[in-house]
Amino acid sequence: MIKTFPKQGYSSVVFNATFYRNGKKLNAIDQADVASFSQLVRNYEKSENPDKVKVEFKDTQKGILIWAKTFDVNEIDEDIHSRTNGGFQGLGEAEINDMVQRKFNEMERQKTLEQLQQELQQQKELNEELQFQVTDLQTTLDAKKQVEYYSNIIGMAMPGLAKFFTGTPMAAAMSFLSGQDEKKELEAAKPEEEKKEQQPDQRQGIISLISEFCETLSNQELGSIYLLFIELEKDRNNIQQILKYITTSNEKQSPTQHAEQ
Repeated sequence: MIKTFPKQGYSSVVFNATFYRNGKKLNAIDQADVASFSQLVRNYEKSENPDKVKVEFKDTQKGILIWAKTFDVNEIDEDIHSRTNGGFQGLGEAEINDMVQRKFNEMERQKTLEQLQQELQQQKELNEELQFQVTDLQTTLDAKKQVEYYSNIIGMAMPGLAKFFTGTPMAAAMSFLSGQDEKKELEAAKPEEEKKEQQPDQRQGIISLISEFCETLSNQELGSIYLLFIELEKDRNNIQQILKYITTSNEKQSPTQHAEQ
């Protein structure tokens, strides 16, 4: 049994042996090296002449009791005689049970390891899928922000353009952003609740019309509009100056020229 200790993972094993005769404790061996087990136990057995021996094996590094048992000296003599005459009879029940348990524990650890590896792979695949969704959503969000950004720039130019749509279905929507007296007159005649509901609809309608207009432009025209927006963003005072120029030029044209245009 002592030879199986290293295989079980015990490397710092010592033994205690306590000798008894007629129920009275005699001298004992304490914390002795297992390599001297046979010699020391036999010497003490001869000197103490016990009828019982209690043996304990401990691992000093782990601080645990590995095995303990009390023997009758007569049983020990009979067992020694049997082993001497019959030779080695194989591993005992305790040794076999220990080997089976260690093998079972090893298989359980391997099974747990494989299960954890499988779960880890699943989590990696799920993480990659979520990362792809986040990237896709971020791209969509960035695109929406670009559209909203330039829509807001276009919306800044609406006050001066409202007068060109007078008498058309767009007049009321344009007046909402233009700040003209026409807006005040129209809004004053409506209930407060209707005003609150209509204002967001008008703004969204204007943004939609601008977006539809931009879709009809050629690449060259769209590029020109884009460059114009960049300059307007640098100095927004240019917005009113451009509108003033457009409206002034329109007023100076003759009725015939205006009709032709």
